[in-house]
Amino acid sequence: MTDTSDTVTGASGVTGGMAAPSRRGVLQGIGGLAAASTFGTFTIISRSARAAEPLRILCWPGYEEKSVIEEFEDIHKTKVEFKIYIGGEQMLQFYAQTPPGTFDAIISDAEYVQKLVAQKAVEAFPSAAIPELANYHPKFADFAPMRAGDGAIYGVATRFSFYGISYNKDYMSPEEAQDWSSLLLPKLTGKVGVFDWYLPNLGNASLAVMPNNPTPYDITSDQLAKVREWLLQLRPQVSMFGSAGQPIIQAMIAGDVYASPTGDLDIDLKLAGYDNFDSTIPKQGGIRWQEVATLCAGSTKKDLGLEWIKYMSTAKVQSNLVYTQAFKARAPNLKVVEHWNDDQKTLLHYVPDPADPSKLLVEDLIDRSVPRGLPAQQPEREWIDIFNEFKTA
Repeated sequence: MTDTSDTVTGASGVTGGMAAPSRRGVLQGIGGLAAASTFGTFTIISRSARAAEPLRILCWPGYEEKSVIEEFEDIHKTKVEFKIYIGGEQMLQFYAQTPPGTFDAIISDAEYVQKLVAQKAVEAFPSAAIPELANYHPKFADFAPMRAGDGAIYGVATRFSFYGISYNKDYMSPEEAQDWSSLLLPKLTGKVGVFDWYLPNLGNASLAVMPNNPTPYDITSDQLAKVREWLLQLRPQVSMFGSAGQPIIQAMIAGDVYASPTGDLDIDLKLAGYDNFDSTIPKQGGIRWQEVATLCAGSTKKDLGLEWIKYMSTAKVQSNLVYTQAFKARAPNLKVVEHWNDDQKTLLHYVPDPADPSKLLVEDLIDRSVPRGLPAQQPEREWIDIFNEFKTA
């Protein structure tokens, strides 16, 4: 998730190509994290220490918050130390810069697990070791990108959300938001804000031109050319590229942006008291991001690391994890509803689907979305170049 210079800037990544993805302003809250100290290149964010040998985890923000980790430390009479990263490429850099065995577990964006596997950085474990998978939505209980064969998996989903369309209901109707082509409407000229990262944008564009394709990142060069053409059609509509979700949210509040193919920006807007914003996944489908907990191959505490992964799979822990100070997301364990109040359930769409009351609205969104991935038939650079062309057109 870096640009051509492979640098990381601030909390939101870099301009161009593979910018480190934002978790909707996650990183504005980092100043409120637990007190940190530095151990070499390792930033330690820990709770009450008791064990001589701490569990060390490389992760996105949120996992270190007291409401998430305190019970694990109490149960296992141990200390957990966190190295916080922002973006997949920064995660890989941190891993490469530390001695083997430094980390016991890694929270990774799902598509980056294949890079960790290629480096032999993570180790598969039996899916049967995670009984809470029985309470997961089926698309996460048996998550294809994590399959390692013979009933083993490389990781367990811990939180997720969507890249659909976020929009101002005063200017875009719910019916219009159901179609990616609505972003091309004349009334949205100069009123679209785009998150500055190639993977979700090209993935959504792939679905816009090849609706409901279960593998939007596994396309031919001819199909990729159609994706490029659609993006260039979209370009006159775009007034800004946000390095994180927060700048786009501010532009929506100011009325400078009416819609964004970023998805879920309405969560922050609604929490801030703005009720004229919403988000959805268009009928052609949308991209879904997901984080997974993985076990480091070089760990000397694999048993404890696996216990932490099991802990992170529980509904109670996920109910806190996806509602942290850092940002709000969604939980693959559907039992989280047992731990939320009605406002939380409504905000995150864990309420009955009006079209099918037998399931939750979030289940419909999951079914209409596909995992974010990496380019399968072309080098990443080819996709990055298309995105950079889109930005500079």
